[in-house]
Amino acid sequence: MTDMAGVSTRVFVIFFAAMLLLVNSGNAQEAPLKGRDAELYGLAQKDIGQFARQLTKGETSELAEAQRIVRWLATNFEWKFTDYQKRTVQQIVDRRGGNCDELAAVALAAMQALGIRLRRVHEINIYTNSPERGSDSDAMIKDKGLAYSVFGRHHNDHVWLELYDSRANEWFPADPSSGLVGNFEWLKGRVWFGKRATLNPLTNDMIVPFAIFAADEKGEFTIDRTRHYLVDEFDRLYGGRLSKIPVWRDWVAGLEFLDPKAAAALSGTLNLHDYETRIDALADTYEQLRRASMH
Repeated sequence: MTDMAGVSTRVFVIFFAAMLLLVNSGNAQEAPLKGRDAELYGLAQKDIGQFARQLTKGETSELAEAQRIVRWLATNFEWKFTDYQKRTVQQIVDRRGGNCDELAAVALAAMQALGIRLRRVHEINIYTNSPERGSDSDAMIKDKGLAYSVFGRHHNDHVWLELYDSRANEWFPADPSSGLVGNFEWLKGRVWFGKRATLNPLTNDMIVPFAIFAADEKGEFTIDRTRHYLVDEFDRLYGGRLSKIPVWRDWVAGLEFLDPKAAAALSGTLNLHDYETRIDALADTYEQLRRASMH
């Protein structure tokens, strides 16, 4: 098990190092697309289903198909800041970029064309502390309602997808703005304590999620995935060592306290800013856990 984990880690790092070099060189997002990428983009503009079928040709599992689509979008589309404009999938494709919600919409349409079972995921994460963001969010809450409390001084929201892989009989994360697909990649890119490699320019600001909900058949975020990712899978990533650290109890307790508050904020029935001190405390707990894990 140790040798396989080491191989997986090296493969992950090598893959994303190459991807990050591509992005940083400007070829992926600033220069015009060339070769097969240009052809695929032309297909996406005309027929998102044809694009998806061409891109994933030869793959034999839903997970592998999702990896092809998510990584292509994260590499060839530009991440753009939220401007609160409503766009169709066609408009997002023509724009060749968007925020996390918009990129997830394109990936959703492409994967649905392949018959993959999908559900949208909404998370709230501990974010780099910014009083200015807090003030902006306070103004949005007054103007548009409590649902805008999902971002603030020390937290932010993020949208991605879960896909169902019939071979594994399991739901897996797929984040089109970060290029992360599958439990291992997502955990290494979003929760672990070391340097993270994703294709999202906000990776270093999104410190760690603290609430994760998947959408039900009605499109409401009622399927609680917080414990799955942030307790069970997080501890498994470190071989079960985290749960043996005393401060782990505080981490779990903090998640359990904030989880229903986050759910209410997502539904627009609670102001999450009322619990900023608890978010601050959970951020401190995560840092304590990080330091303790190094000993």
